Amino acid sequence: MKLERLVQENIERITGKGIVCYGRSESYLRELCARFPLQDKLRGIIDDNKRSQGDLLFCGRQLPVMDSSALSRIDWSENILLITDGYYREHYEALCRNNCVTEKVDTIYFFPNQNTECELEYREHYQNYALEDIIVFRSGPQTSVYVKGMDFADNARALFEYMLAQGYNQRYKLVWLVKNPQEFDKWRNYKNVEFLSFDWAVSENREERDRYFRVLCLAKYLFFTDAYGFARNCRPDQTRVQLWHGCGFKTRVNFVRCEKRYEYTTVVSEVYSKIHQDVYGLRADQMLVTGYAKQDWLFSPTGDWQEKLGVAKAQKYIFWLPTFRMARPGLEDLNEYDLKGQTGLPIVRTYEELSQLDGLLQSLDMVLVLKLHPFQDREKIGRVDMENIVVLDNEQLADLDIQINQLLGHADAMISDYSSAAVDYLVLDRPIAFTLDDAEEYEESRGFVFPDIKEWLPGKELFSFEDFCSFVREIGADIDSAKEKRKMLRGKLLQYGDDNNCRRIVEALRI
Repeated sequence: MKLERLVQENIERITGKGIVCYGRSESYLRELCARFPLQDKLRGIIDDNKRSQGDLLFCGRQLPVMDSSALSRIDWSENILLITDGYYREHYEALCRNNCVTEKVDTIYFFPNQNTECELEYREHYQNYALEDIIVFRSGPQTSVYVKGMDFADNARALFEYMLAQGYNQRYKLVWLVKNPQEFDKWRNYKNVEFLSFDWAVSENREERDRYFRVLCLAKYLFFTDAYGFARNCRPDQTRVQLWHGCGFKTRVNFVRCEKRYEYTTVVSEVYSKIHQDVYGLRADQMLVTGYAKQDWLFSPTGDWQEKLGVAKAQKYIFWLPTFRMARPGLEDLNEYDLKGQTGLPIVRTYEELSQLDGLLQSLDMVLVLKLHPFQDREKIGRVDMENIVVLDNEQLADLDIQINQLLGHADAMISDYSSAAVDYLVLDRPIAFTLDDAEEYEESRGFVFPDIKEWLPGKELFSFEDFCSFVREIGADIDSAKEKRKMLRGKLLQYGDDNNCRRIVEALRI
Protein backbone atom coordinates (compact mmCIF):
# COMPACT_ATOMS: atom_id res chain seq x y z
CA MET A 1 0.00 0.00 0.00
CA LYS A 2 1.53 3.30 -1.08
CA LEU A 3 1.01 6.93 -0.11
CA GLU A 4 0.38 9.31 -2.99
CA ARG A 5 -0.16 13.05 -3.12
CA LEU A 6 -3.46 14.15 -4.65
CA VAL A 7 -2.74 16.02 -7.90
CA GLN A 8 -4.66 16.67 -11.09
CA GLU A 9 -3.25 13.59 -12.79
CA ASN A 10 -4.47 11.08 -10.24
CA ILE A 11 -7.79 12.89 -9.83
CA GLU A 12 -8.46 12.04 -13.46
CA ARG A 13 -7.44 8.45 -12.68
CA ILE A 14 -9.97 8.07 -9.86
CA THR A 15 -12.92 9.52 -11.76
CA GLY A 16 -16.11 7.69 -10.89
CA LYS A 17 -15.12 6.84 -7.32
CA GLY A 18 -16.31 8.38 -4.11
CA ILE A 19 -13.99 9.96 -1.54
CA VAL A 20 -13.78 9.04 2.13
CA CYS A 21 -11.72 11.59 4.03
CA TYR A 22 -9.51 10.72 6.97
CA GLY A 23 -9.54 13.61 9.45
CA ARG A 24 -12.33 16.14 10.00
CA SER A 25 -11.22 19.63 9.08
CA GLU A 26 -13.60 22.05 7.41
CA SER A 27 -10.72 24.31 6.39
CA TYR A 28 -9.01 21.37 4.65
CA LEU A 29 -12.25 20.44 2.88
CA ARG A 30 -12.76 24.03 1.74
CA GLU A 31 -9.22 24.18 0.32
CA LEU A 32 -9.64 20.78 -1.28
CA CYS A 33 -12.84 21.74 -3.06
CA ALA A 34 -11.51 25.17 -4.02
CA ARG A 35 -8.56 23.51 -5.77
CA PHE A 36 -10.41 20.50 -7.17
CA PRO A 37 -14.20 20.27 -7.80
CA LEU A 38 -14.72 17.19 -5.64
CA GLN A 39 -17.55 18.18 -3.31
CA ASP A 40 -20.03 15.87 -5.05
CA LYS A 41 -17.68 12.90 -4.58
CA LEU A 42 -17.39 13.23 -0.78
CA ARG A 43 -19.04 10.27 0.96
CA GLY A 44 -17.97 10.67 4.59
CA ILE A 45 -15.17 11.34 7.07
CA ILE A 46 -13.22 9.08 9.43
CA ASP A 47 -12.16 10.75 12.69
CA ASP A 48 -11.61 9.07 16.07
CA ASN A 49 -12.12 12.28 18.03
CA LYS A 50 -15.53 11.69 19.63
CA ARG A 51 -16.29 15.42 19.65
CA SER A 52 -15.84 15.49 15.87
CA GLN A 53 -18.23 12.65 15.15
CA GLY A 54 -21.80 12.99 13.99
CA ASP A 55 -22.78 14.86 10.82
CA LEU A 56 -20.96 17.74 9.16
CA LEU A 57 -22.95 20.10 6.97
CA PHE A 58 -20.66 20.88 4.03
CA CYS A 59 -21.65 22.42 0.71
CA GLY A 60 -25.30 21.80 1.48
CA ARG A 61 -24.82 18.11 2.23
CA GLN A 62 -24.65 16.14 5.49
CA LEU A 63 -21.41 14.18 5.64
CA PRO A 64 -21.27 11.43 8.27
CA VAL A 65 -18.23 11.62 10.56
CA MET A 66 -17.43 8.13 11.87
CA ASP A 67 -14.71 6.46 13.92
CA SER A 68 -12.12 4.19 12.32
CA SER A 69 -14.26 1.05 12.82
CA ALA A 70 -16.19 2.27 9.76
CA LEU A 71 -13.16 1.51 7.58
CA SER A 72 -14.17 -2.17 7.53
CA ARG A 73 -17.66 -1.36 6.23
CA ILE A 74 -16.66 0.75 3.23
CA ASP A 75 -16.59 -0.70 -0.29
CA TRP A 76 -13.07 0.24 -1.37
CA SER A 77 -13.69 -0.81 -4.95
CA GLU A 78 -16.04 2.16 -5.18
CA ASN A 79 -14.18 4.67 -2.97
CA ILE A 80 -10.71 6.08 -2.30
CA LEU A 81 -9.25 7.04 1.09
CA LEU A 82 -7.96 10.62 1.25
CA ILE A 83 -6.06 11.96 4.29
CA THR A 84 -7.16 15.54 4.98
CA ASP A 85 -4.90 16.38 7.89
CA GLY A 86 -1.40 17.82 8.27
CA TYR A 87 -0.20 14.67 10.02
CA TYR A 88 -0.65 12.65 6.86
CA ARG A 89 2.53 10.56 7.35
CA GLU A 90 1.51 9.63 10.88
CA HIS A 91 -1.99 8.67 9.76
CA TYR A 92 -0.60 6.68 6.86
CA GLU A 93 1.61 4.66 9.22
CA ALA A 94 -1.41 3.93 11.43
CA LEU A 95 -3.50 2.87 8.43
CA CYS A 96 -0.73 0.54 7.31
CA ARG A 97 -1.33 -1.37 10.55
CA ASN A 98 -5.05 -1.70 9.84
CA ASN A 99 -5.78 -5.00 8.09
CA CYS A 100 -9.21 -3.79 6.95
CA VAL A 101 -7.40 -1.20 4.86
CA THR A 102 -4.22 -2.95 3.76
CA GLU A 103 -6.11 -5.96 2.39
CA LYS A 104 -8.37 -3.88 0.16
CA VAL A 105 -6.63 -0.56 -0.58
CA ASP A 106 -3.64 -0.21 -2.91
CA THR A 107 -3.14 3.53 -2.60
CA ILE A 108 -3.88 6.05 0.11
CA TYR A 109 -3.94 9.66 -1.03
CA PHE A 110 -3.18 12.80 0.95
CA PHE A 111 -4.11 16.39 0.27
CA PRO A 112 -1.62 19.02 1.48
CA ASN A 113 -3.27 22.34 2.30
CA GLN A 114 -1.50 25.60 1.48
CA ASN A 115 0.49 25.59 4.71
CA THR A 116 1.66 21.99 4.34
CA GLU A 117 2.49 22.48 0.67
CA CYS A 118 4.61 25.51 1.51
CA GLU A 119 6.42 23.73 4.30
CA LEU A 120 7.21 20.69 2.17
CA GLU A 121 8.81 22.97 -0.40
CA TYR A 122 11.06 24.59 2.20
CA ARG A 123 11.84 21.34 4.00
CA GLU A 124 13.10 19.90 0.73
CA HIS A 125 15.19 23.01 0.10
CA TYR A 126 16.84 22.94 3.56
CA GLN A 127 17.13 19.17 3.99
CA ASN A 128 20.93 19.12 3.56
CA TYR A 129 21.68 22.34 5.45
CA ALA A 130 23.32 22.15 8.88
CA LEU A 131 21.15 23.27 11.76
CA GLU A 132 22.00 26.64 13.24
CA ASP A 133 22.06 28.05 16.78
CA ILE A 134 18.41 29.06 16.66
CA ILE A 135 15.80 28.53 19.37
CA VAL A 136 12.15 29.02 18.40
CA PHE A 137 9.41 29.88 20.91
CA ARG A 138 5.65 29.82 20.50
CA SER A 139 2.74 29.90 22.95
CA GLY A 140 -1.03 29.68 22.82
CA PRO A 141 -3.47 27.65 20.74
CA GLN A 142 -3.37 26.98 17.01
CA THR A 143 -3.19 29.80 14.47
CA SER A 144 -6.90 29.66 13.66
CA VAL A 145 -7.76 30.49 17.29
CA TYR A 146 -6.04 33.76 18.22
CA VAL A 147 -6.52 34.93 21.80
CA LYS A 148 -4.94 38.28 22.59
CA GLY A 149 -1.81 38.01 24.71
CA MET A 150 -1.58 34.23 24.60
CA ASP A 151 0.95 34.29 21.74
CA PHE A 152 3.66 35.68 24.08
CA ALA A 153 2.90 34.09 27.40
CA ASP A 154 2.98 31.11 29.72
CA ASN A 155 5.84 28.63 30.10
CA ALA A 156 7.48 29.57 26.80
CA ARG A 157 7.61 33.24 27.86
CA ALA A 158 9.08 32.38 31.26
CA LEU A 159 11.77 30.17 29.71
CA PHE A 160 12.59 32.83 27.10
CA GLU A 161 13.03 35.50 29.78
CA TYR A 162 15.25 33.17 31.80
CA MET A 163 17.45 32.45 28.77
CA LEU A 164 17.69 36.16 28.05
CA ALA A 165 18.66 36.92 31.65
CA GLN A 166 21.31 34.20 31.55
CA GLY A 167 22.80 35.47 28.28
CA TYR A 168 21.82 32.57 26.04
CA ASN A 169 21.18 35.13 23.29
CA GLN A 170 24.92 35.71 23.06
CA ARG A 171 25.21 32.35 21.31
CA TYR A 172 21.69 31.51 20.17
CA LYS A 173 19.22 33.45 18.09
CA LEU A 174 15.97 33.50 20.08
CA VAL A 175 12.99 33.69 17.71
CA TRP A 176 9.34 34.14 18.71
CA LEU A 177 6.43 33.20 16.45
CA VAL A 178 3.57 35.57 17.27
CA LYS A 179 0.53 37.06 15.57
CA ASN A 180 1.71 40.66 15.13
CA PRO A 181 5.51 41.14 15.39
CA GLN A 182 5.15 44.94 15.38
CA GLU A 183 3.67 44.75 18.88
CA PHE A 184 7.03 43.64 20.28
CA ASP A 185 9.31 46.49 19.27
CA LYS A 186 10.66 46.92 22.81
CA TRP A 187 12.46 43.59 22.53
CA ARG A 188 14.35 44.59 19.39
CA ASN A 189 17.15 46.17 21.43
CA TYR A 190 18.21 42.75 22.67
CA LYS A 191 20.92 41.00 20.71
CA ASN A 192 19.80 38.00 18.65
CA VAL A 193 16.11 38.36 19.51
CA GLU A 194 13.58 38.32 16.68
CA PHE A 195 9.79 38.23 16.36
CA LEU A 196 8.15 36.73 13.28
CA SER A 197 4.48 36.20 12.47
CA PHE A 198 3.14 32.65 12.40
CA ASP A 199 0.79 33.93 9.68
CA TRP A 200 3.83 34.24 7.41
CA ALA A 201 3.64 30.49 6.90
CA VAL A 202 1.00 31.22 4.25
CA SER A 203 1.98 34.77 3.35
CA GLU A 204 1.86 35.80 -0.29
CA ASN A 205 5.02 37.81 0.41
CA ARG A 206 7.95 35.56 -0.51
CA GLU A 207 10.36 37.39 1.79
CA GLU A 208 8.09 36.81 4.80
CA ARG A 209 7.70 33.13 3.98
CA ASP A 210 11.45 32.77 3.50
CA ARG A 211 12.17 34.28 6.93
CA TYR A 212 9.55 32.14 8.67
CA PHE A 213 10.51 28.80 7.16
CA ARG A 214 14.23 29.39 7.44
CA VAL A 215 14.09 29.48 11.24
CA LEU A 216 11.53 26.66 11.34
CA CYS A 217 13.72 24.40 9.20
CA LEU A 218 17.09 25.25 10.77
CA ALA A 219 16.33 25.73 14.50
CA LYS A 220 18.00 23.32 16.90
CA TYR A 221 15.27 23.68 19.52
CA LEU A 222 11.57 24.51 19.33
CA PHE A 223 9.62 25.29 22.51
CA PHE A 224 5.84 25.67 22.56
CA THR A 225 2.88 25.66 24.90
CA ASP A 226 -0.21 24.01 23.46
CA ALA A 227 -0.11 24.29 19.63
CA TYR A 228 2.50 22.03 18.06
CA GLY A 229 1.15 21.37 14.56
CA PHE A 230 3.38 24.07 13.06
CA ALA A 231 6.41 21.84 13.86
CA ARG A 232 4.97 18.56 12.60
CA ASN A 233 7.53 18.01 9.82
CA CYS A 234 10.71 18.69 11.77
CA ARG A 235 13.91 16.81 11.07
CA PRO A 236 15.09 14.05 13.45
CA ASP A 237 17.97 16.25 14.63
CA GLN A 238 15.63 19.08 15.67
CA THR A 239 14.37 18.96 19.29
CA ARG A 240 10.76 19.90 19.98
CA VAL A 241 9.64 20.49 23.57
CA GLN A 242 6.01 20.74 24.61
CA LEU A 243 6.14 22.99 27.68
CA TRP A 244 2.34 22.76 27.98
CA HIS A 245 0.41 25.15 30.20
CA GLY A 246 -0.51 23.16 33.27
CA CYS A 247 -0.66 19.98 35.27
CA GLY A 248 -4.20 20.13 36.56
CA PHE A 249 -7.17 17.95 37.36
CA LYS A 250 -9.31 17.87 34.21
CA THR A 251 -8.53 15.37 31.50
CA ARG A 252 -7.85 15.96 27.81
CA VAL A 253 -10.79 16.66 25.51
CA ASN A 254 -9.73 14.01 22.99
CA PHE A 255 -6.98 11.43 22.87
CA VAL A 256 -4.34 11.86 20.18
CA ARG A 257 -1.06 10.01 20.58
CA CYS A 258 1.72 12.64 20.65
CA GLU A 259 4.71 10.31 20.83
CA LYS A 260 5.94 11.42 17.39
CA ARG A 261 4.71 15.01 17.58
CA TYR A 262 7.44 16.24 19.92
CA GLU A 263 10.48 14.80 21.61
CA TYR A 264 9.91 15.96 25.20
CA THR A 265 7.35 17.52 27.50
CA THR A 266 7.80 19.13 30.92
CA VAL A 267 5.80 18.11 33.99
CA VAL A 268 5.90 18.99 37.68
CA SER A 269 6.20 15.53 39.27
CA GLU A 270 6.44 11.78 38.73
CA VAL A 271 2.69 11.56 39.40
CA TYR A 272 2.00 13.85 36.45
CA SER A 273 4.65 12.11 34.37
CA LYS A 274 2.56 8.94 34.50
CA ILE A 275 -0.66 10.87 33.87
CA HIS A 276 0.74 12.67 30.81
CA GLN A 277 2.16 9.45 29.41
CA ASP A 278 -1.35 8.03 29.52
CA VAL A 279 -3.34 11.11 28.47
CA TYR A 280 -1.00 12.23 25.67
CA GLY A 281 0.33 8.87 24.51
CA LEU A 282 3.96 9.52 25.38
CA ARG A 283 6.90 7.34 26.44
CA ALA A 284 8.54 7.61 29.86
CA ASP A 285 11.80 8.84 28.31
CA GLN A 286 9.96 11.83 26.81
CA MET A 287 9.04 13.21 30.23
CA LEU A 288 11.14 15.99 31.79
CA VAL A 289 10.26 16.21 35.48
CA THR A 290 11.60 19.71 35.97
CA GLY A 291 8.64 21.76 37.18
CA TYR A 292 7.00 24.38 34.98
CA ALA A 293 8.97 27.40 33.84
CA LYS A 294 6.24 29.86 34.80
CA GLN A 295 6.20 28.64 38.41
CA ASP A 296 9.47 30.53 38.84
CA TRP A 297 7.51 33.81 38.49
CA LEU A 298 5.57 33.03 41.67
CA PHE A 299 8.66 33.74 43.77
CA SER A 300 9.21 37.24 42.35
CA PRO A 301 5.78 38.82 41.72
CA THR A 302 5.46 42.07 39.81
CA GLY A 303 5.55 45.31 41.80
CA ASP A 304 3.00 48.17 41.96
CA TRP A 305 0.33 45.72 40.88
CA GLN A 306 -2.55 47.32 42.79
CA GLU A 307 -2.02 50.65 41.09
CA LYS A 308 -1.59 49.09 37.65
CA LEU A 309 -4.77 47.03 37.94
CA GLY A 310 -6.92 49.40 39.97
CA VAL A 311 -7.04 47.07 42.98
CA ALA A 312 -7.61 48.62 46.39
CA LYS A 313 -4.97 48.10 49.05
CA ALA A 314 -6.04 45.68 51.76
CA GLN A 315 -4.71 43.52 54.55
CA LYS A 316 -5.14 40.33 52.53
CA TYR A 317 -5.89 39.18 49.00
CA ILE A 318 -7.61 36.04 47.81
CA PHE A 319 -7.32 35.19 44.11
CA TRP A 320 -10.19 33.22 42.59
CA LEU A 321 -9.42 31.43 39.30
CA PRO A 322 -12.39 29.42 38.02
CA THR A 323 -11.81 27.40 34.87
CA PHE A 324 -14.04 28.13 31.87
CA ARG A 325 -17.31 26.34 31.18
CA MET A 326 -18.46 28.33 28.14
CA ALA A 327 -15.59 29.21 25.85
CA ARG A 328 -15.27 32.40 23.83
CA PRO A 329 -16.37 32.50 20.16
CA GLY A 330 -14.08 30.40 18.00
CA LEU A 331 -13.52 27.84 20.75
CA GLU A 332 -17.03 26.42 20.96
CA ASP A 333 -15.75 22.85 20.60
CA LEU A 334 -14.26 23.23 24.09
CA ASN A 335 -17.59 24.14 25.72
CA GLU A 336 -18.62 22.11 28.74
CA TYR A 337 -21.98 23.59 29.77
CA ASP A 338 -23.60 26.89 30.63
CA LEU A 339 -23.68 27.68 34.35
CA LYS A 340 -27.12 28.56 35.63
CA GLY A 341 -27.42 31.72 37.70
CA GLN A 342 -27.21 35.49 37.44
CA THR A 343 -23.44 35.86 37.73
CA GLY A 344 -22.29 33.10 35.35
CA LEU A 345 -19.92 31.95 38.11
CA PRO A 346 -19.78 28.71 40.05
CA ILE A 347 -21.01 28.64 43.66
CA VAL A 348 -21.67 32.42 43.90
CA ARG A 349 -24.68 32.37 41.61
CA THR A 350 -26.81 35.40 42.49
CA TYR A 351 -26.15 39.11 42.81
CA GLU A 352 -27.49 38.95 46.36
CA GLU A 353 -24.80 36.42 47.27
CA LEU A 354 -22.21 38.53 45.52
CA SER A 355 -23.26 41.57 47.57
CA GLN A 356 -23.09 39.54 50.79
CA LEU A 357 -19.61 38.34 49.88
CA ASP A 358 -18.48 41.88 49.15
CA GLY A 359 -19.74 43.02 52.54
CA LEU A 360 -17.86 40.21 54.26
CA LEU A 361 -14.65 41.12 52.46
CA GLN A 362 -15.03 44.77 53.46
CA SER A 363 -15.50 43.84 57.10
CA LEU A 364 -12.26 41.82 57.02
CA ASP A 365 -10.28 44.38 54.99
CA MET A 366 -9.77 41.83 52.22
CA VAL A 367 -10.05 41.94 48.44
CA LEU A 368 -11.15 39.07 46.22
CA VAL A 369 -9.43 39.19 42.81
CA LEU A 370 -11.45 37.18 40.29
CA LYS A 371 -9.27 36.24 37.30
CA LEU A 372 -11.22 34.80 34.37
CA HIS A 373 -9.80 32.02 32.22
CA PRO A 374 -8.42 33.26 28.85
CA PHE A 375 -10.87 30.97 27.03
CA GLN A 376 -13.90 32.12 29.03
CA ASP A 377 -16.69 33.82 27.09
CA ARG A 378 -16.83 37.16 28.92
CA GLU A 379 -20.41 37.70 27.79
CA LYS A 380 -21.47 34.73 29.94
CA ILE A 381 -20.19 36.47 33.09
CA GLY A 382 -22.43 39.08 34.70
CA ARG A 383 -21.38 42.46 36.08
CA VAL A 384 -19.62 41.23 39.19
CA ASP A 385 -17.24 44.11 40.01
CA MET A 386 -17.88 45.47 43.50
CA GLU A 387 -15.94 47.51 46.04
CA ASN A 388 -13.87 44.58 47.32
CA ILE A 389 -14.33 42.20 44.39
CA VAL A 390 -12.23 42.94 41.33
CA VAL A 391 -12.55 41.13 38.00
CA LEU A 392 -9.48 40.71 35.80
CA ASP A 393 -9.86 39.35 32.30
CA ASN A 394 -7.33 38.25 29.73
CA GLU A 395 -7.48 41.43 27.65
CA GLN A 396 -6.74 43.66 30.63
CA LEU A 397 -3.67 41.69 31.64
CA ALA A 398 -2.52 41.47 28.02
CA ASP A 399 -2.72 45.26 27.63
CA LEU A 400 -0.53 45.65 30.73
CA ASP A 401 1.75 42.77 29.72
CA ILE A 402 1.25 40.97 33.04
CA GLN A 403 1.17 37.19 33.40
CA ILE A 404 -1.12 35.70 36.02
CA ASN A 405 1.76 33.88 37.76
CA GLN A 406 3.45 37.27 38.12
CA LEU A 407 0.48 38.26 40.31
CA LEU A 408 -0.24 35.08 42.26
CA GLY A 409 2.80 35.60 44.45
CA HIS A 410 0.80 38.42 46.08
CA ALA A 411 -2.12 36.11 46.94
CA ASP A 412 -2.55 35.14 50.58
CA ALA A 413 -4.81 32.33 49.42
CA MET A 414 -6.33 30.92 46.24
CA ILE A 415 -9.75 29.60 45.30
CA SER A 416 -9.91 27.41 42.22
CA ASP A 417 -11.87 24.41 40.98
CA TYR A 418 -10.27 22.12 38.40
CA SER A 419 -7.72 24.58 37.02
CA SER A 420 -4.01 23.77 36.80
CA ALA A 421 -3.33 27.21 38.33
CA ALA A 422 -3.90 25.62 41.74
CA VAL A 423 -1.04 23.18 41.17
CA ASP A 424 1.21 26.06 40.12
CA TYR A 425 0.25 27.99 43.25
CA LEU A 426 0.83 24.93 45.44
CA VAL A 427 4.57 25.60 45.18
CA LEU A 428 4.10 28.54 47.60
CA ASP A 429 2.48 26.30 50.25
CA ARG A 430 -0.34 28.74 51.02
CA PRO A 431 -4.05 28.01 51.65
CA ILE A 432 -6.10 26.79 48.67
CA ALA A 433 -9.80 26.03 48.37
CA PHE A 434 -11.73 24.28 45.60
CA THR A 435 -15.32 25.01 44.54
CA LEU A 436 -16.96 21.63 43.90
CA ASP A 437 -20.63 22.49 43.56
CA ASP A 438 -20.64 21.22 39.95
CA ALA A 439 -18.05 18.43 40.32
CA GLU A 440 -20.42 15.65 39.23
CA GLU A 441 -21.60 17.62 36.21
CA TYR A 442 -18.03 18.50 35.24
CA GLU A 443 -16.87 14.91 35.61
CA GLU A 444 -19.65 13.76 33.29
CA SER A 445 -18.89 16.51 30.76
CA ARG A 446 -15.09 16.66 30.75
CA GLY A 447 -13.75 14.19 33.31
CA PHE A 448 -10.76 14.20 35.63
CA VAL A 449 -7.29 12.65 35.52
CA PHE A 450 -7.76 11.18 39.00
CA PRO A 451 -10.37 8.48 39.74
CA ASP A 452 -11.47 10.19 42.97
CA ILE A 453 -10.88 13.88 42.41
CA LYS A 454 -11.56 14.91 46.03
CA GLU A 455 -8.69 12.78 47.31
CA TRP A 456 -6.26 14.77 45.13
CA LEU A 457 -7.34 18.33 45.85
CA PRO A 458 -4.71 19.98 48.10
CA GLY A 459 -7.07 22.28 49.93
CA LYS A 460 -10.46 22.95 51.49
CA GLU A 461 -13.53 21.70 49.65
CA LEU A 462 -16.32 24.21 49.01
CA PHE A 463 -19.77 22.94 48.04
CA SER A 464 -21.95 25.95 48.85
CA PHE A 465 -21.93 29.71 49.14
CA GLU A 466 -21.75 29.28 52.92
CA ASP A 467 -18.59 27.18 52.51
CA PHE A 468 -17.12 29.90 50.32
CA CYS A 469 -17.72 32.56 52.97
CA SER A 470 -16.37 30.26 55.68
CA PHE A 471 -13.07 29.96 53.81
CA VAL A 472 -12.84 33.73 53.47
CA ARG A 473 -13.31 34.06 57.23
CA GLU A 474 -10.62 31.47 57.84
CA ILE A 475 -8.11 33.41 55.78
CA GLY A 476 -9.06 36.60 57.59
CA ALA A 477 -8.37 34.86 60.91
CA ASP A 478 -5.11 33.23 59.73
CA ILE A 479 -6.65 29.76 59.96
CA ASP A 480 -5.19 27.16 57.60
CA SER A 481 -7.63 24.27 58.09
CA ALA A 482 -6.39 22.14 55.17
CA LYS A 483 -2.69 22.53 55.92
CA GLU A 484 -2.02 18.85 56.62
CA LYS A 485 -3.85 17.64 53.51
CA ARG A 486 -2.01 20.23 51.41
CA LYS A 487 1.33 19.18 52.87
CA MET A 488 0.67 15.53 52.09
CA LEU A 489 -0.47 16.17 48.50
CA ARG A 490 2.19 18.79 47.82
CA GLY A 491 4.83 16.10 48.25
CA LYS A 492 3.07 13.96 45.64
CA LEU A 493 1.95 16.55 43.10
CA LEU A 494 5.15 18.63 43.05
CA GLN A 495 8.72 17.41 42.69
CA TYR A 496 10.27 20.79 43.49
CA GLY A 497 9.43 23.76 45.68
CA ASP A 498 11.86 26.39 44.42
CA ASP A 499 12.30 28.86 41.56
CA ASN A 500 14.84 26.86 39.55
CA ASN A 501 12.54 25.17 37.05
CA CYS A 502 13.87 27.09 34.03
CA ARG A 503 17.40 26.14 34.96
CA ARG A 504 16.42 22.50 35.25
CA ILE A 505 14.78 22.57 31.81
CA VAL A 506 17.82 23.91 29.95
CA GLU A 507 20.13 21.57 31.89
CA ALA A 508 17.95 18.54 31.12
CA LEU A 509 18.18 19.39 27.41
CA ARG A 510 21.91 20.21 27.67
CA ILE A 511 21.42 23.56 25.94
